[in-house]
Amino acid sequence: MAETINLAVQTSLKRLFPGRSLEEVLTTLLLERAQRELIKYQSQVHHFQTKYNQDFATFREKILSSDPGPETEQDYFDWELAETRCEEMRDEIAQLQATKATFE
Repeated sequence: MAETINLAVQTSLKRLFPGRSLEEVLTTLLLERAQRELIKYQSQVHHFQTKYNQDFATFREKILSSDPGPETEQDYFDWELAETRCEEMRDEIAQLQATKATFE
């Protein structure tokens, strides 16, 4: 990363995160972003669970043993991606929380 930080950014850092190191601030911001991403993907998962009235594992079994139409097949891929990203965001959040705990 860049060794120098723009003066305006430095001023904002001091005002918004007084007494915190750049690493602490970055960890906090990354954690907040990961939490927002998790909420976004959880919302997508909920949408598909409601639409198909089942969980992904059940839906997956049905799709893999049938010849779904294009819309259902696209929903399968989108739902699978949302499930995968939820898990990735949970892992990311856990790592960032562990890092954040070292500052407290």
